[in-house]
Amino acid sequence: MTYKDLAEIKEIAKIMVKEERQPHVEGTAKFAKALAKIHNLDQTIAEFMGYSHDLFRDIKYDKLFKISQVYSIEITLHDKTNPILLHGKVAAEFVKRRFKIYDVDILSGIAYHTSGYKDFGIYGKVLFLADSLEETRTYPNVNELRKLAFKDIDIAYFEVLRNKIIYALSRDLLILPESVESWNSLIFKKKGGI
Repeated sequence: MTYKDLAEIKEIAKIMVKEERQPHVEGTAKFAKALAKIHNLDQTIAEFMGYSHDLFRDIKYDKLFKISQVYSIEITLHDKTNPILLHGKVAAEFVKRRFKIYDVDILSGIAYHTSGYKDFGIYGKVLFLADSLEETRTYPNVNELRKLAFKDIDIAYFEVLRNKIIYALSRDLLILPESVESWNSLIFKKKGGI
């Protein structure tokens, strides 16, 4: 990934993301870059992912379905019930094709930035955290979770995922299968599993 790719994705985000969502996208990219710097990761990759993750967030649902079909993305029952869930998967496929990116960690990070994913690598976790913890996010304990992210990405990922699940449960919302799988995988590992 190059600075040219980063400059291009910034321009694409300016065009595709609604003005009111721009502060979130920029905040996510900024937070991801800061996490990458602290944890000795590639800042360009992290920032690129931040600008990529919500490219299709403001697309009408019928268009999301059509793009998903063109990209041969499997549309799950959860996607049919809540079409906005497709935006990450579509963004991942877009950057794969547009920028010739085949790194599974980058692509799964973009695809599952909302739900989490049991096979996330370090960049997937960075984006997941940045999306939830960037500066425009305000909710109980967000500052503590931000501090934790700068200390330990794995522990922060566990705590932010827990927070999302508790939030969904407290409001009788669906819990995405990827969130459940990631949670169960983390608990299994904590208890001495593989």
